[in-house]
Amino acid sequence: MSFFNDIANLASPGPSQSNNRSADTQFKNPLPLNENFYPLQLENWYTAKPYGFKMKSRDGSEYVMFLPISPANLTISTPFATNMITTLYGTVEEHTNNRYFDISIEGTTGISPKFVEPAQVTSGGIQSAFQTLKEPGRASYPLTQPILGGFFQNTVSQAINVLNQAKKVVDAFSPKKTLETALYTDQTGYAAFHNLYRFLMQYKYDVAGVNSSTPISKHPLTFFNYKDNNAYDVAIRSFTLRRTAENPMLYYYSITMRGYNIRKCDDKLDSEDLSGRLRNLGLDGINSSGTVFTNVKNISNNAKNALGSLQNGIKIFGS
Repeated sequence: MSFFNDIANLASPGPSQSNNRSADTQFKNPLPLNENFYPLQLENWYTAKPYGFKMKSRDGSEYVMFLPISPANLTISTPFATNMITTLYGTVEEHTNNRYFDISIEGTTGISPKFVEPAQVTSGGIQSAFQTLKEPGRASYPLTQPILGGFFQNTVSQAINVLNQAKKVVDAFSPKKTLETALYTDQTGYAAFHNLYRFLMQYKYDVAGVNSSTPISKHPLTFFNYKDNNAYDVAIRSFTLRRTAENPMLYYYSITMRGYNIRKCDDKLDSEDLSGRLRNLGLDGINSSGTVFTNVKNISNNAKNALGSLQNGIKIFGS
């Protein structure tokens, strides 16, 4: 079985249950945790789920923006509203309900993310927007095409291309040749970052009432986390962009916000299908035998020999 078939099998594992609980049974907890906070979706621990924002504008319309890639870091701080007073006769505790949650997310929009732009929430809810917004990001790029350029130069696809089409190496690196990246230019991490940034700027523009006298909507912005099945009404406190010379094509972001009104997510979304993602990326056509690492090593050695033959004027494979 190939490496990518193994990945496909991991994409949809079955639940493993203990002997005293069936697969469709929730926790039998004597406390009303589900009612007071949010219910657990037990299968979420091994599935990929999206994160994002939903904005309700002053005119009542709603828009959703999924994070292009799940954040690399998610931090939620829950300050407990507790005060302790020492008196002559002992200690007095003062408690109030949790009012706020300090949330911070950090990540990157990647190179070819699944979600690139916002969409309006219609009668189909977030589930409909989720299905509409999913993009392949990268075009399916057959292995019979010329060598890929740009940031794909270290991929297995390139190594196979070098091996199978060594004759085209010189043309691919010629100044007269335009290198292809197999990316849709409107589905890149570059476009996703700027759309996310402008989405949050539009929220601030709308909530501040710029050029509008319409009353502000209640809870104008929601941050949802389908992995943990919870959502918060939030106010953005800061948005930080970071780019580095080491990875000039990646946009890193850091968003801090203060949330309140924790609850469950509105809709139930489909689980992520990693095998379908591999097909969209054009990676499901690479065959392998034995271990993938042995194959990559053999391909690299053959590619090195092909390039050496070109350099020394020796005849090329197949000629």
